[in-house]
Amino acid sequence: MSNRIRELREARKIELSEFAELVGVSARYLIALEEDAAVATVETALRIARALDATVERVFGGEEPEAESRSSEPEPALPESAVPSAERPESEPATEENGKRKREKKDGAEPRKRKPRAPKEESGPEPPKIAPYATAWSNKSLDELMAGREEKAGSLFEEPETRELNVLRRVYAPDRSQKVSSDSSKTATEEGLAATPSSLVDPTRGRAIRYFDLFCGIGGFRYAARNTLAEMNRDGECVLSCDIDEPARESYAANFGETPYGDVTTLKSENIPDFDLLFAGFPCQTFSIIGLRKGFADETKGSLFFQIARILKDKRPRAFVLENVRQLTTHDSGRTFEIILRVLQEELGYCVDWRVLNALECGVPQKRERVVIVGALEPFEMEWPAPVKNGKSLADVLENDADVDKRYFASPEIVRRRKEAHTSEFYPSIWHENKSGNISSYPYSCALRAGASYNYLLVNGERRLTPREMLRLQGFPDDFKIAVSDFQIRKQAGNAAPVCLIQRALERFLPLVFEKNERG
Repeated sequence: MSNRIRELREARKIELSEFAELVGVSARYLIALEEDAAVATVETALRIARALDATVERVFGGEEPEAESRSSEPEPALPESAVPSAERPESEPATEENGKRKREKKDGAEPRKRKPRAPKEESGPEPPKIAPYATAWSNKSLDELMAGREEKAGSLFEEPETRELNVLRRVYAPDRSQKVSSDSSKTATEEGLAATPSSLVDPTRGRAIRYFDLFCGIGGFRYAARNTLAEMNRDGECVLSCDIDEPARESYAANFGETPYGDVTTLKSENIPDFDLLFAGFPCQTFSIIGLRKGFADETKGSLFFQIARILKDKRPRAFVLENVRQLTTHDSGRTFEIILRVLQEELGYCVDWRVLNALECGVPQKRERVVIVGALEPFEMEWPAPVKNGKSLADVLENDADVDKRYFASPEIVRRRKEAHTSEFYPSIWHENKSGNISSYPYSCALRAGASYNYLLVNGERRLTPREMLRLQGFPDDFKIAVSDFQIRKQAGNAAPVCLIQRALERFLPLVFEKNERG
């Protein structure tokens, strides 16, 4: 066990249930922490340390107990089971009668002593389980770290399951001078990725920034990168794009002049050109129960996130930007997202930050929430974008009904039923029908969905969105060439990364990575 939570808790005679309530976690989660079956976030670790009147390093294995406290009590002898049979005194043979005498002694008035741990090998202190978070703050006191957080009742003291993911968004890679905590990871222990220098010279100075557009879809990331790099007065070069969907590759080729590679699982790392920046809007998939124990090669194999991890491991780009649905943060009770962050930080040695962004707050009239994960080899401090005040409205996106082909209009019966069930307060508006048949309308669109019913969204309750309108809601420019059927472009728009949302993140992140050295 690499932490001392149970030892310090019992030394202070605090019951497990009482301590769990004091810290603000469930007793089940606390047991998992004490048994090293779960990894503590920085907020949980700080509250545990404060409740134990100790430092984070002491609780989670970074330092030994103070000499003064150790000398106050005699060192207990090792239990007989921990002593090899050849070294046991001959006068105390392990017999049934001897065991009976011990049980009688145990039933006496003498208080029971806690079973001590067997001594560890002299290999130095284990890195703390919270290494990706705590090492960057190790020079701060608990009071400095926790200052003001008690006032935020909506974050620190909300339900533990929500708090574990939502309280702290900025996270850090492990200390580069020590091995990471996943001893079974070949990436960390054999290839020494934890020793990556934390101060690098920008290799892109004087040339184009090269990027790999993985799971590229119809090019949402590429448009966002093109716009952001132009604002930075930097050139960009897409060295490779990849997507398994054939119609999406057709659309990508029509707009960028290159056909993406197909199945990433057949793409060998040695065949990928060197690049500086990885983009990936990857599918959300769960991981097996072994995910909190093993290295990434075991816990994520078979998922498409493994392909991202493999490519980051083998190619070591300077930075990455990943995008997924908001539900990724709560998928499989948060385990999936926890593993993803641990792999990126502990196994691969990247500094990582993340945030859930809404396309509606990034300049387009579509409520579409996506989690964006950014990472770099060097530490960075991300300042996420504030909501856009003067974004596009539905009037900027929608075409005139007179110019819309009649095939996009719903049948008179559908329109009649919708308008009998609902009256909108807004014009123009997008009417939304959920799976229960409830109808609502807003001065913006609900999230486009690739697999939604044909009449899921209706403009003013009367007609479906045209392909161009769907592309505009995703932030694609009007010169985007539509090279596939209406059915396919509807699917592709529903799967696309919103250009404006990604661009807002890139505008804050890329200068931190690719202009840092030039600025000072």
